[in-house]
Amino acid sequence: MFVFTKNRIIDLRFVLLVISFSFGFGQGFLQTSNTSIVDGNGNKVVLRGVALGGWLVPEGYMFQIPGSGSPTTIREKIVSLVGEESTNEFYEKFEKNYVQEQDIKAIADWGFNSIRLPLHYKNFSPSKDEYIEKGFTIIDSLVSWCKKYKVYLILDMHAAPGGQSPGEIADAHGVAELWTKKENQDHLIEIWGEIAKRYSNEETIGGYDLINEPVLPNNMGNKENRNLHVRIRNQIRKYDQNHIIFVNGNWYSTSFGGLTPAFDNNMVWAFHKYWNDVTIGTIQYLINLSNQTNTPLWLGEFGENSNEWWARVIDLVESKGIGWNWWTYKKYDTITTIVSVPLTKNYRRILDYWDGKTPKPSQDICVSGLMEMAEGLLLKNCEIRRGVISSLLEKSYRKESRPFKNHVIPGEIAFADYDLGALGISYMDYDYMRTGVGDQTSHGNSGWSYRNDGVDIERSTDTTLIPYNIGWTQQGEFMNYTVNVIKEGQYSFSARTASETNNGSIEIFIDQEKIINAIGLPNTGDNQIWKDTVLGEAFLPKGMKMLTVRVNRTGANLKLLKIESNEAKNGLISFNHQIYPNPMSNQLKIEYESLFNTQITVAIYNINGQKVWTTERRSIPGKNQVIWLGTSSRKRQVSSGIYFLTLDDGKKTIQEKITIIR
Repeated sequence: MFVFTKNRIIDLRFVLLVISFSFGFGQGFLQTSNTSIVDGNGNKVVLRGVALGGWLVPEGYMFQIPGSGSPTTIREKIVSLVGEESTNEFYEKFEKNYVQEQDIKAIADWGFNSIRLPLHYKNFSPSKDEYIEKGFTIIDSLVSWCKKYKVYLILDMHAAPGGQSPGEIADAHGVAELWTKKENQDHLIEIWGEIAKRYSNEETIGGYDLINEPVLPNNMGNKENRNLHVRIRNQIRKYDQNHIIFVNGNWYSTSFGGLTPAFDNNMVWAFHKYWNDVTIGTIQYLINLSNQTNTPLWLGEFGENSNEWWARVIDLVESKGIGWNWWTYKKYDTITTIVSVPLTKNYRRILDYWDGKTPKPSQDICVSGLMEMAEGLLLKNCEIRRGVISSLLEKSYRKESRPFKNHVIPGEIAFADYDLGALGISYMDYDYMRTGVGDQTSHGNSGWSYRNDGVDIERSTDTTLIPYNIGWTQQGEFMNYTVNVIKEGQYSFSARTASETNNGSIEIFIDQEKIINAIGLPNTGDNQIWKDTVLGEAFLPKGMKMLTVRVNRTGANLKLLKIESNEAKNGLISFNHQIYPNPMSNQLKIEYESLFNTQITVAIYNINGQKVWTTERRSIPGKNQVIWLGTSSRKRQVSSGIYFLTLDDGKKTIQEKITIIR
């Protein structure tokens, strides 16, 4: 790895690289104007961003590590597990896969306009006066990708020399030595100076978040916090007059008394918000701070809650023109991030060993588990939480219920696949967000699976259609489902449920009109022993409808809703079918609508009744299509003439005459 001191001449290749990055994506540097952030043209910018937490500053809880862990202790655990050489191989793959260009493209495509990159000082300068290229190379890559996809990059010093707080998130060891040792402060100031020298002309960088979540010793406060921020600011401004400086208050960026007045004409107060109420009263002191100092605010971190909570937070801060950055992009096996990374069997064995549940696995299993963990980080291997994205970025989220899945009637609907939307819009649940410090892992989704709303979803022992069920139901709760009824008619309803009691019941509505009255659901003997119960019949009109399932009485777990066409029971396979073009020359399109899942046979016969071509297809409820290329089953082109097409599901056959003209 290339190493140099602050007095050494920088490699010319690096200079050329920086020059190549010196042009932004057309809007100029982000700047401040009174209490607003603006672009280079003076237009107000509301930052809507996501943090790349866990990448360069790993946190144990993100990887399901028992007892969590700091970046240093996590590495020590892995070294103890597999040795130094395998650890280095793991981290190389881990850091390469965690964030790649496709991640930045996805973030931009979803609608974010900014990214916050948490930094560890050791990736830039492990010791004072010594620099390494690793951290700068990572920033360079991100700058190029962010430039390409038109998002701002905000650099965040997440782990400062000595630790800016005593916690694991600062990679400290119980003592925040950034504040007690001057050499640590001098080291941090030097690093920010080096960053400023390298990126002073880079418009894609939105600003510098100087010290993440400082927590000063009890005998210190924002006086000392301000002094260090000012010293960093002075060093940055020697080289960089362009970029915004984000200033964090004491006590995890929540306390700002003693930091005023503003000490730069291009600075922003950066505050964080977790696990508290979503009312104007919770941020009024910050709004007052902004107005009194004529300085913008930025919500630099919030998250680790339910979709409902942060959707309300966004509404609150954006109503005051305040931008935000959400925590965080990617974690392992979770419902509270956009991207959830799967846990493999071998990695689970490592976690069980670390948790003291099992003996240490073999070296091969440990290495495989770690490498599988790193491979799972690739975006293509992850599960995207659509509900999280919707709650963060879609303006319709708090206004209307939108489809989560394409539900076709007749068909089967997993109860957990209710619509996207806010509380009272797509669902109703009495326990939907966490507002106390002790509530980080309770409230909201009690089952902690699949989705991140108030609806309580757990992993099920029954894997039919979807391996989840809704539990902890209470009277008055409901779920909405946008459905497409493909043919009007009479339909039969049944539900797959489980219960240790026989008190539960549900009722069903279409466009707010009740069509199925409440019926008692059976005691199946256990909350994971499932039974289908007939609920009744109802007439459904054709078209897109809103189906609502409302809990009438508490007491049942809900798995699957089945809606069957009474006509389908009599073998009707299609309606409104069409074949075209007829006459045909090179290909024939066969389209039909089915009322249920079934196996069908499509065949072509000549005028003598001989079968020319056939195929078997699994039709689905709704529209289906089969294409015939005018060839025989032996792939030979058939001649001009009269032929007959049949569609057969074993109960009913449809026949049409076709003409081929060559």
